[in-house]
Amino acid sequence: MQKQDIDLKNLLVIVILAMLFIFAYQAYLVFFTPQTPQQNQSLQENKVSESLPQLMLGTSREKAKPSNFVTYKSQYFELVLSEEGGRIVSFKDVKYNRELITEEERKLNLYPLEVFTGDPQIDSVLSSERYKIKVEKNRITLSLYQENWNLVKVLEDEGTYFKVYIKTNNLPPVFVSAGTHVKEDAFYTHAGPVMKLGDKTLRLDIKDIQAKELITGDIKFAGVESRYYYKGFSGKIPAVGIYKQDDTAFLLVQTLGELNLYMGAKEYARLQAIGLSDVIDYGTLKLIVKPLFIFMYWIYQHLHSWVFSILALTLLVRILMFPLTYKSTVSMMKLSELAPKMQQLKEKYKDDPVKFQEEMMKLYSEVGFNPASGCLPILLQIPVFFALYKVLIITVDLQLEGLLWVPSLSEKDPFYVLPILMGLTMIAQQFISPSPEKSQNLMMYISAVIFTFLFANFPSGLVLYWTFNNIISLAQSYVIKKLTTKPKAKQTKGKKR
Repeated sequence: MQKQDIDLKNLLVIVILAMLFIFAYQAYLVFFTPQTPQQNQSLQENKVSESLPQLMLGTSREKAKPSNFVTYKSQYFELVLSEEGGRIVSFKDVKYNRELITEEERKLNLYPLEVFTGDPQIDSVLSSERYKIKVEKNRITLSLYQENWNLVKVLEDEGTYFKVYIKTNNLPPVFVSAGTHVKEDAFYTHAGPVMKLGDKTLRLDIKDIQAKELITGDIKFAGVESRYYYKGFSGKIPAVGIYKQDDTAFLLVQTLGELNLYMGAKEYARLQAIGLSDVIDYGTLKLIVKPLFIFMYWIYQHLHSWVFSILALTLLVRILMFPLTYKSTVSMMKLSELAPKMQQLKEKYKDDPVKFQEEMMKLYSEVGFNPASGCLPILLQIPVFFALYKVLIITVDLQLEGLLWVPSLSEKDPFYVLPILMGLTMIAQQFISPSPEKSQNLMMYISAVIFTFLFANFPSGLVLYWTFNNIISLAQSYVIKKLTTKPKAKQTKGKKR
């Protein structure tokens, strides 16, 4: 019974250490990372909503639905532009078969690429009059000429993004709309306005936004994001306007004439090529998540398989952990050898648990057994586990990566085969390295069942990682046992002769 108490204490220590690690990192982010205070300060200092254009909602805008369209198709995107307002009324990412124009945009008749000046009369014309749309190879020109002013929008298809030129005559500086974020399962990721102000990437919580916000400064990019998709502009952006509408927010950027427009999946290869890699939401554990993400993506680019990328990560972690695994396995073997002596101590000091614990610790010291050594490799893998969980949540490529019966590694196994397999490998580990205490073995079997149910709704990629980890751990334990028991067997045989 005393041995079981010690094991439970060790387990409690491991859990406490893991919680302390997470708490310490969160405290570091709160007290030593200036991003959040700067974000709040910039919002307060630049709250000049009076200078923002009006969206003219609640007028005839919502009823003036577009009816004349021009379609443009490329390798990556399919978009439909309306002559009324010269706006993007449909935009599909072909690879991921996802429509990026939202129901909110359709309902309010407020689409990406719409231009505002701040003058209600001019803006009413800009949003309702028919533009002349001309398509020449990879170039789309949208022109609107009036008696006293004119405006021309030019889209140049650069493959994975568009260069946008806004040319005006006799008009004040203009704002152009990026729209609102795509609605999808957030899964603990940010959804809403995102921008890079100076060297800081700011992700604004919609519930904290006032009715209108104006943010100025050295803005590198600005747009709206969801878990897997981004809609926005990059370039020299002097100001950004944010308009809160119920549970969503529309974003406008002020343009000096030339911008880059990206609408599509937050695919690392695409974003990196145009300097938008910071659009990917690495979360509060960015210090660990980003390097892990880049390493796995590098493997994916070379092997063209996220399954192999996950396997490569598992191998790397197990190789780095091998010295600890070796010590842990040897310690457990020593503990098995001590089983008869431990039983004798139990009988001898059955009425004196304090003395029993003292003698048992002496016994551990004599053979060099450390009770916590078996838990240390698991403790060190906790940061990797949380980081990998985040990587699998934000990696849009995983939507298209399946494994036999699993259609997507970003979703749970529909038939729960992987979680069951993972649970079986945990049980197999206990068979390879059993504890002398039957109660301890029973506790590990129960843990395997609990973990199976716990992992049942996790992304399949994460369950695959843990299954790979268990299989490699089994192989390591088997090899270590073979290497450490063979010499002893030979020596015993020699003595008998």
